[in-house]
Amino acid sequence: MTTEDEPLVIFAHRGFSGRVPEMTRAAYREAISFAAAEAIPLGLEADLHFAADDTLVCLHDLDLDRTTDRSGPVFARTTAQLREVDFGARRRAKLGARPDDGALVTCTDLLDLAARAIEDGVRISLNLETKHPNPRGFAVDDRVAALVTDRGWDVAGSPARVISFAPASLARVGRLLPQVPRTYLVERTLAPVADGRLPDGIRIVGPDLALVRADPDFVARARRRGNAVHVWTVNDPDDVAFCLEVGVTGFTTDFPDRVLAVLRDHGLTHRLG
Repeated sequence: MTTEDEPLVIFAHRGFSGRVPEMTRAAYREAISFAAAEAIPLGLEADLHFAADDTLVCLHDLDLDRTTDRSGPVFARTTAQLREVDFGARRRAKLGARPDDGALVTCTDLLDLAARAIEDGVRISLNLETKHPNPRGFAVDDRVAALVTDRGWDVAGSPARVISFAPASLARVGRLLPQVPRTYLVERTLAPVADGRLPDGIRIVGPDLALVRADPDFVARARRRGNAVHVWTVNDPDDVAFCLEVGVTGFTTDFPDRVLAVLRDHGLTHRLG
């Protein structure tokens, strides 16, 4: 398969976080509604941490300070306590108020939202990020694998994908979910994957946009090894066009509408898959 034939994928980073406070119920609903209205496939990206009661919740940070009206570590609060936190507090003034724009989403909630959307005919997939380091170590990976398996999504062609910056995490997930695609995220340096090789069984690399801007030939090196390149976080239309030019096929973005607009301008929406 050549670059020209390979499907293109858009991932809504923490939901439609350019419009709605990140990783809230409203952010994921907005992303699903966008995919339904545009009749396109769309991935939902989420970072996962444990709450105090052993529930996986969709939050990027280990603490509440950046995005909420509270402070302190996520793992010190139960799910019930986290549901009382306003996760839209820091962004609502800029983005405007919406129903559920401060509402916590657990991993199970997100899987439920995706499953209902799929039942309704919306082409939704999931990019589930196992966050490391974390206080529970590989328990995060084990729980993600269990939740995916319980849904019957541990098979090839399911909506589930797992992504991580931690090779050991991806290796563990590969043993637990051998048919589920995994993406090795990289930031700061391409050194671990500079020649385009990835750890055994991983076929997708996810570099920071800045790394690809600094070394555009990396995409070709990865592709020569048979690996796809999915870049984050791509919000500017000029960056989307650049990524297309160098052979990137996956776009994690706060603004899926902007990525879609560039794909339309290039006549590439038929490759969304």
